Amino acid sequence: MEVQVYVAKVGKYAVGVSGDSVEVVERPCGGISVVIIDGQGHGRGAKRMSHMIANQAARLIEDGARDGAVMRVINDQLYAFRDGMVSATATLLSADAAQGCLVVSRNSNSPVLVASHGEARCLDAPVEPIGIRRLLKPSLTHLELAAGTVLMGFTDGVTDAGRHGRERFSLKKACQAMLQDISAQELAESVLRYALELDDGKPRDDMVVAVMKVTAVENKLGLRTISASYPL
Repeated sequence: MEVQVYVAKVGKYAVGVSGDSVEVVERPCGGISVVIIDGQGHGRGAKRMSHMIANQAARLIEDGARDGAVMRVINDQLYAFRDGMVSATATLLSADAAQGCLVVSRNSNSPVLVASHGEARCLDAPVEPIGIRRLLKPSLTHLELAAGTVLMGFTDGVTDAGRHGRERFSLKKACQAMLQDISAQELAESVLRYALELDDGKPRDDMVVAVMKVTAVENKLGLRTISASYPL
């Protein structure tokens, strides 16, 4: 099997700097994780905060920490650093090769969508954002690491798209897109494009769409690839 990961993101219109941060991390015992952090507010201040949290989460994963522990530590550190006065939302998507499972960890008001065996569902258990109090627990979901399974995570700029217009972002439409036979890149870009259209091409908040897709592709050489594009 092979895991495809693709992230598409855009900042709030006319702000310039996105307050959302994303890290893609190779797990030390095999597998890959995607960290999605939405910092409170917009602009450079939010970016500095979200970048610090995402980097800390990535370092913990690289050191072998379990996903639930990662979420608890970044919560406690943000709480201690800012005295409980600043919050952020955090989502962690992992393909854990050592344990043979997918792990979804959430301290976010945005859901994670899961598609497998021709069906899609929404992981949206109510949770609190990180940073507001100590001893905060994430929502943890373990899934089989099986070919054909797709995970999609967002920040709230995506799920709130269109809230000031005639049509709001539809999780049902996103689920339908996940059931199509398309790549992780095509899926992430199509959902972000849909959200942008709802905001008339001028996003009212920072937006992130992250897709993790398990495929049946045989990769006997263990070839790993990564690519990125960045606007200047």
